[in-house]
Amino acid sequence: MAQQKLSEEKIREIREQAAQWGTILVQRTFGDAGPDAGVDFQTMEQIAAAAAAGLTEGTLTALLEQQTATLPAEHPCPECGQLCPVLCEPRTLIGPHSQVPYNEPVCHCPSCRRDFFPPADCSATGQP
Repeated sequence: MAQQKLSEEKIREIREQAAQWGTILVQRTFGDAGPDAGVDFQTMEQIAAAAAAGLTEGTLTALLEQQTATLPAEHPCPECGQLCPVLCEPRTLIGPHSQVPYNEPVCHCPSCRRDFFPPADCSATGQP
């Protein structure tokens, strides 16, 4: 899969959307009146950090699921070329600000007795 770089305009749009979701989150957390005077800045930061972590985890989970869904059902073994089913094994990806469940695509060739991962650039065609 070709590496795509987001434009500055697209990054700005994403940030603006996330800021709008922050407004919605505050309304759902505190109602239409918003937080009362007893809610201090530290508590507000905790809410913002929890929202950011949830948004990060949800976004990464959705991206990974959609990316995995583009893989073909079978992929040729890089050693012998036999078509092998693409299966998924659960694992957790841990980043500096998130832990994301991931169903990692893996293949096993019974002929070569080799495990391999489908290359990222095989998505639509199933070809290496």
